[in-house]
Amino acid sequence: MVEQVIKCGDALTLLKEYPDEYFDCIITDPPYKLGTSSVKVNADGTINDKKRNRWVKKNADEDNQALVKTGQMIQNIPKFEEWLPEVYRVLKKGCHAYIMINGRNFAELQIKAEKVGFKFQNDLTWLKQNSTPNKFYMKSTERILMLRKGKERYINDMGASDVFYVKNPVGKKIHITEKPAELFRQMIVQSTNIGDKVLDCFGGGGAIVVACKETSREGHMIELLPKNCEIARKRLLETEIDYVQGGLFCQE
Repeated sequence: MVEQVIKCGDALTLLKEYPDEYFDCIITDPPYKLGTSSVKVNADGTINDKKRNRWVKKNADEDNQALVKTGQMIQNIPKFEEWLPEVYRVLKKGCHAYIMINGRNFAELQIKAEKVGFKFQNDLTWLKQNSTPNKFYMKSTERILMLRKGKERYINDMGASDVFYVKNPVGKKIHITEKPAELFRQMIVQSTNIGDKVLDCFGGGGAIVVACKETSREGHMIELLPKNCEIARKRLLETEIDYVQGGLFCQE
């Protein structure tokens, strides 16, 4: 069985523990600033501006509290330029990186990724079955910046669409920004072979390492919060290897 590794701690520190060109693929959903402004919270926890923030759920979860108080889903948001150089360093030449991002931050992420050496490969779209409330247009898609290190390499299925049609988890979520493991499975099988090493440096609830186990890849997850690391470990124990696919990616 292919090993899955979970490291609990700060990605900016733990990334330095890996040697150069160690991973065959990077797939991650990093924290980034949203366009939402902060709101005033009353002493009893209620929100003053009920109309503008009517979609914010009131509960005791620390990330949701951060969303209410600061307008951001995640409290600890490192700058792109703080972690991109390390991600570039640990990725092998001729391999891909997939980074989840929104439209507001896409351009900045691409510019700063190219500054450290990445090459732009594609602008991918995840089409969900639900929409995120927005005061302009309802958001039913998310973007994925696909990068490469070094020379171009084909994906395993060159006829695949640049749109991922995967249902989004709704209702009670494992993590506030949870994504379906199936979404990441599709990226994994396109850009790696069985047994390859895949890194997720902002692990959240562990969807990417779950997808790695399902597809017989060696997943490495870094996550800051201990509660999320425990969630990921539990999910891995409950995950079966049910989908494997090979390929010729990253082979001379």
